[in-house]
Amino acid sequence: MAFLDPFGDRFGRVLAAVAVLVVVAGIATAGAFAADPSAATPDPVAYDDTVELGLSSETDELMAGSARVPRVQVFYSQLQYVVGYNGIESFVASVDDGRTERQFGYPLVVHVETFDGGNPGVTDDGLFEAERSTDWIPANEATYVVGSTARTPAGETVVPFSERTNAEAFAAEHGGRVHDWAAVRNRSFDVDSAATVRSMAPERWTAADRRIADAEASAAEHTGEAVVVGRDAPTIDAAVAAAPPNATVVVPPGTYEETVTVNESVTIAGDGARVRGDGNGSVLTVRAPNVTVSGLTIDGVGNETRDPETARESADGDADEGWDTNVQLGYGHGDAGIRAIGAPGLLVDDVAVETNASGVLLREGSDAVIRDLRVDGSDDWRDGFMGVIGMESRVTITDGRFEGGRDGVYLHRADGSIVRNSTFVGNRYGTHLMYTGNALIADNRFRDAEFGGITVMTRPSGNAIVGNDVRDSGAGIQASGTRSYVGYNTLVDNRLGFSTSSRGSLYEHNVAVDNEVGAHATTVVPSSRVVANDFVGNDRHAEAGAGALRIWADDDRGNHWEGADVGLHDPGERAYRPTAPVDAALHHETAAAVVRESPGAVLLDRLHGTVPGARSGSIVDPSPAPGPYAPERVAAAREPDPAPIHPEWRLELAGDDSITVSTDTMNAHDRNATDETNRTDETNGTNVMEPRRSTERSRTSFGPERRR
Repeated sequence: MAFLDPFGDRFGRVLAAVAVLVVVAGIATAGAFAADPSAATPDPVAYDDTVELGLSSETDELMAGSARVPRVQVFYSQLQYVVGYNGIESFVASVDDGRTERQFGYPLVVHVETFDGGNPGVTDDGLFEAERSTDWIPANEATYVVGSTARTPAGETVVPFSERTNAEAFAAEHGGRVHDWAAVRNRSFDVDSAATVRSMAPERWTAADRRIADAEASAAEHTGEAVVVGRDAPTIDAAVAAAPPNATVVVPPGTYEETVTVNESVTIAGDGARVRGDGNGSVLTVRAPNVTVSGLTIDGVGNETRDPETARESADGDADEGWDTNVQLGYGHGDAGIRAIGAPGLLVDDVAVETNASGVLLREGSDAVIRDLRVDGSDDWRDGFMGVIGMESRVTITDGRFEGGRDGVYLHRADGSIVRNSTFVGNRYGTHLMYTGNALIADNRFRDAEFGGITVMTRPSGNAIVGNDVRDSGAGIQASGTRSYVGYNTLVDNRLGFSTSSRGSLYEHNVAVDNEVGAHATTVVPSSRVVANDFVGNDRHAEAGAGALRIWADDDRGNHWEGADVGLHDPGERAYRPTAPVDAALHHETAAAVVRESPGAVLLDRLHGTVPGARSGSIVDPSPAPGPYAPERVAAAREPDPAPIHPEWRLELAGDDSITVSTDTMNAHDRNATDETNRTDETNGTNVMEPRRSTERSRTSFGPERRR
């Protein structure tokens, strides 16, 4: 570390920054008591103007009919925003989590929406439904039905009413008991959380193994007649057309200049065979279930990356729906080496595709297993498209390599997909998920991604991003949505290591080394845990956007920050603020500790803990770890030309008794994956490394309401 001359210009600049912040904090102190926030009871605001936590309010649009999620809006004593909780149980869980009050203050006013005149009931699928909500009232004036048969995609739900008689009538018909607000506040609820997602990550890996085994077993059933190209039919297409169901089409070595359409459940087995299209359209199109394609190299793919006419036709509809349809119809109708339409059970094994469009395109429920696929795309991502596109099709990808092109893997409404053990080099985004939840992205290697190694946008929920190694990219991991688990990843030499854009999520055991920015806090209202991560050698360990103070610790366990132990105190005994100018300089300039121990800096520390104005847009770790949690990974990350780092996260998570989940729970999540998809707010959905495109629409044109 460089020495900071206490008489030099750099020391003066740091000291000046402290002085300015102390003055600002003093001004904030003077204004903090100008008005008593408890002097008047705020009225409810339009719910779209709150900052949402918990399930998304848009989840009810994804549920059948008139299903709803009861909502809460809260005015906190030290937060300038109105917070909306989708699910009363979400708010109750947050109040006692030990972090909310430290960051937001105490709840001044809590309003709940009631359903007395909304014809409340339960759908055939067990979801709470109502034609409408009827009124917003203070929470302590409402009556609640707890333990009824009504549920939301996240679990059990509490149903509020203005009148006790209406609550009793609902309970008589749908079960449960009637409680007042005090009783509800003292209950715990069975709702999913990021810890649930963490516990399910090893099982998702096992689920991938099962899917691969099932696909192999299905392919093994193709034991019927063997049709050999060149002996029994002149071309692959003719052989496929002549083959009966469950037959195997054998493709001997050679180059076959043709396109192929598969309308029966067969295996196409190549042996050093190359299939070359004519440069127009897709080369191999599958329109039947349980097809296997193996041992082929494919080139001669057309250059259309979408269907312009179809995209234009969809653009005239509803704005949000039009955007989604535009992507599905546009992206899903381009050219590909292998295109599957309504073809579930597809197995693509040991296939290579050379293309400036897409490698494999799946749509209309073409659930597939893709193993040992190599896609060589365009050198410039602007000239190419996707290695794999999954449109409303669950995809299991393992042991692939995706080099060049736009996105290595792009998944759209592909809930429950798994991408593992694969390599991504030189893409725009390595793996890019839209509207896709309950996925696993694990043990992959990402290099030289223009904008991001792993990017998750637009209403996802329950994704696990684990054990990946991302280097030399615009961003390592940017995951929006809710209930994400981001753990055990290694992020090195990126412009940004990871962002905390997913609400109600858990970021732990990640190693961020030598990035320009280790981590970026983006949500306006923090609701996630960031703990046990290692930040070493970054230009800036962390940055924060506008919003409340972020506390990055879990009880007395924080993160490791290189430089946090500098100063006249025992390691781990003093809070660390990576967004404060003095603390941020400690790992570069050891003599900045002189400034840190100054009376002005000490005063600023105290103000940060008590004054809302000094808290905004900052991060504090009250319990920084004196040493790295994963010193071996930190050391390995800095080795020249290192092998990808994939820690034994499955063993670590499987050995944690506090996060056990049953296989039945996993299966239930697979069944309900679509219902659990969530939207992100406009802050969460923003890609901090790439300007927002016009098609990537924000939730609302107004944004969160700032309290006046």
